[in-house]
Amino acid sequence: MSPYAALGKGQIDQLFLAYTGYSIGLDGTPHYQFWEPADFLPLLTHTDPGSGCPDGNMFSDFLFLALGILNENGEGRLLTRDDKKPANWNEWVRYMNELFLCDRNLDALCQAVRCSPLCRINVWIALPYPNPQIFPDDRLRLQAVTDWMCLFLDRWSHQDWSDCLQLQGFYWLQESLYFQGTENDDRLLIKAMNQEIHACTYNRHPLRSIWIPYQKANGWNEWDSLGFDLAFLQPNAYFNPQKSLEQAAASAFQYGMGVEIEFDLGVTYDQAKRERLRAYLQAGESGGSDIAGHPFSPYMYEAPIAWYTGGWFFGKNGRKQALLSLYQSNDPLYDEIFHFINATTEL
Repeated sequence: MSPYAALGKGQIDQLFLAYTGYSIGLDGTPHYQFWEPADFLPLLTHTDPGSGCPDGNMFSDFLFLALGILNENGEGRLLTRDDKKPANWNEWVRYMNELFLCDRNLDALCQAVRCSPLCRINVWIALPYPNPQIFPDDRLRLQAVTDWMCLFLDRWSHQDWSDCLQLQGFYWLQESLYFQGTENDDRLLIKAMNQEIHACTYNRHPLRSIWIPYQKANGWNEWDSLGFDLAFLQPNAYFNPQKSLEQAAASAFQYGMGVEIEFDLGVTYDQAKRERLRAYLQAGESGGSDIAGHPFSPYMYEAPIAWYTGGWFFGKNGRKQALLSLYQSNDPLYDEIFHFINATTEL
C-alpha cells in the first residue's frame, strides 16, 4: 500500500487555485475572473484577531488557470476540451495576456507578497488544452503547447518578480483523458508534453508538471506513468453528495496522490454546504476508511492539498469569492481553514 505523495519531497504543501480569464455561465454570459493585490493578502498570511498582526501563513503555492477567454469579438471560447467553442492560438495568447496584466493576477500576487512577511511564493501555470478541432494531429498539438510554454517563459523572464515569485512549472488543464487513436492520443501527447517541461529550467531551477483529475476520471490513476511529478484527486463530494469523500481519500492514499478540498460561495449561506466542507476538514484530521475498508491516513498532516474555492461571482452585491468572503465577514470557517493548513487541531 502506497502513502500519499510525500510532503518531504518539497513539491507542494498547500496549492490555491486562482481563476483568471472568463468563466462562461450556462446562459453563455461571461464573468471576468481577475485578482488584485488586496485579494491575495488574506491568502498569504493569517491575522490574529486580537493583535491584528500576522500569526501564520496560509497557502504555499498558487496555480493560475482559466477555463475560458473572450476572443477579439467578445465571444466566449473555452480553454478546456470543448466541441462547440474551442479556443485557438490567438485566444491562447489572450489568456496569457490576462496573466501578465499590470496590477492584476501574477503582478498582483507579487505586489501582495511584497506587502507581506513572506519572501517568495511558488507559482504554477495552466497550459491551455490543444483541441483536435483546432490542432488536428498530435504533432501540431504538442507544438502548440510547447510554443505557448516557451512564449510564457520568455515573457516571465522580462518581469521583475524574482524577489516575490518562484515559477515552479505547469499544470495540465483537462481533468480527464479523452482522445485515443492514431492521430490524437491524449496519453502520448501528455507524456511528450511532460518531457518538454522536464527539459526546461528557469534560473537553473528544473520545471515540473502537475495534474488534478476528478474521482473516476479516465486515466486518473495513471498520473505517474504519464510523467506528472504530482497529481491531486478531486473527490467531488462537496458538489455531489452521492460521491464518496472517503473513497477518494483512500484512492489518493493508495496511488500516492494529494487530495483536493472543494467549496464555493455556498458555504457563506448554505448550512449543508458548510457541513460538507467541514467533512473534508474532519476526515483530513482523523483519517479513516471507505465503504470497502480501504484505509486512508490523515491527509491534513501527510498529503499535499489543493484548494478549489471557486472563482469570482458577480451579483447584485458586487464581486465575491468564497474564501475572501469568509475572511471579510470574520466567518469562523476562515480560521478553521487556517488551522487545517497549519495542521493544528482547532477544527
